[in-house]
This record gives sequence, C-alpha cells and structure tokens, in this order.
Amino acid sequence: MPNPVESLGIALRYARKKQKLTQQGLANELHMSNRTVINAENGTSNPKFETVALLAKRLNVSIDAVLYPASADISLSKTVVDFFAGKSEEEIETYISLCQQIEAFRSGKQR
Repeated sequence: MPNPVESLGIALRYARKKQKLTQQGLANELHMSNRTVINAENGTSNPKFETVALLAKRLNVSIDAVLYPASADISLSKTVVDFFAGKSEEEIETYISLCQQIEAFRSGKQR
C-alpha cells in the first residue's frame, strides 16, 4: 500500500488526466511551478498543505477519501450528524424506515 503522499499523488494525477489538463496547464492556472505539480503527483516531496489544498480543490479530489478510503463511503454531512445527535438507535431506525416508506410512496405515485 502506498504511503499517504503517494496515494494523494496518484489521485491528483488521475483527476488531472481525467480533466484533460497538462501538468503545465494546471500549474499555470494555480500560479505554481510545473515542478510543484510534478513532485506532488510523483509523491517525491512533502508538499505544503496549501499546495495540497489548492490542487485537491481545483481537481475536485477529496483529501479525506484519499487518506481514509475505508471511511470515505460512510462519511456523513455535519447536518446529518447534528440531526441524529442524541437520538437513540431505535429513533434513528424509525426515522430511516419512515423515509424509505415515503420514498416508496412517491415512486409508486409517479408511475
């Protein structure tokens, strides 16, 4: 398994290529050197957090998903976490069940 810097580099390179951007084009857009982008993608340096944040934001790469892939699928927004805070497991299950029933009702009604 690659280290976190290498994992981030792989994700950045993949996203850049998917968006059909060159390393030079991305560097120019973000007002950084081409070498900075190359090093970040190759994992050959420990980039400053500001650099990582700029690259990740521009390329729409989730730093959390790269560094913590096991928990990326179960992350919830703060709003959802706050909504369920202090509720019992039974209350949460009841709410989810009600939402599923409503969704099923809406799906059936639209046919």
